[in-house]
Amino acid sequence: MNNIIQLISIFISFFYGIIFYLLTNLLFYLIEKNKRIVKHLITFIYVIDMAIIYMIILYNINKGYFHIYFIFMVFLGFIIGSFLYRKYLSKIHVKQLFKH
Repeated sequence: MNNIIQLISIFISFFYGIIFYLLTNLLFYLIEKNKRIVKHLITFIYVIDMAIIYMIILYNINKGYFHIYFIFMVFLGFIIGSFLYRKYLSKIHVKQLFKH
């Protein structure tokens, strides 16, 4: 695997971490009123699906090479996504944007 493919994989992993955080936040919002066992089941299926999607993306980018720093970049993207959400997106009130 050459340097360009590694850099692309690192950037994709970072952005995947941000997207993973945003989708996780959305999932928790959507399932907050369900029973506890249903929440755990849906969360388990969600995590498995997200892991499989990440492996498929990496396989298509770099033919399945997997390095530990790709996971570190996903975690870093998740943390940055959390920071960005708290700093900017949580302050947007959608209902006020669409008032008539």
